[in-house]
Amino acid sequence: MGVALQNGALQLESQGDLAGAEQACLQAIQVKEAGLGANAVSTALSYNSLDELLLTMERLDQAEHYLMKALEVRSQAGPAADLAVTRDNLGRLYEMKGALNAAREIREQGAPDNVSCSNFNCSRTSNRLSDLSRCSVCKATLYCLRTCQSVDWKRHKKYCSRVAAAA
Repeated sequence: MGVALQNGALQLESQGDLAGAEQACLQAIQVKEAGLGANAVSTALSYNSLDELLLTMERLDQAEHYLMKALEVRSQAGPAADLAVTRDNLGRLYEMKGALNAAREIREQGAPDNVSCSNFNCSRTSNRLSDLSRCSVCKATLYCLRTCQSVDWKRHKKYCSRVAAAA
């Protein structure tokens, strides 16, 4: 039931129904917490899905709440790549809040070999820190390829330019 609700949430999000997707995510979390527990890897997947949706909706405090729950679970169990993705999502949230040092620090916690590329759509989720390049201006984002940095620039420039403007 929880997985079906989660899949329904993803479908609603892809159709642009963010409010419906949020409700489906919350229902999936409720079902998974009741059946599997709050510390289950599957529940953390739903926390992470909801936080990504909330980031899209720019509801940062709520996103941070679910990111911290996902981080707690994923720090203890589940694939290392999932933990790297959660840390990168927290990095995106900190960027949005203007806390670029915090964004850099949370992303680097996976060093030396479990760091996600900051391009959300990149499939390389578990990289060596030494293989990644940083944004040359703010140093808060990490990329596996120049292509990934170019693709992410549309999102990142809003937050990176704050640093450049302040300098």
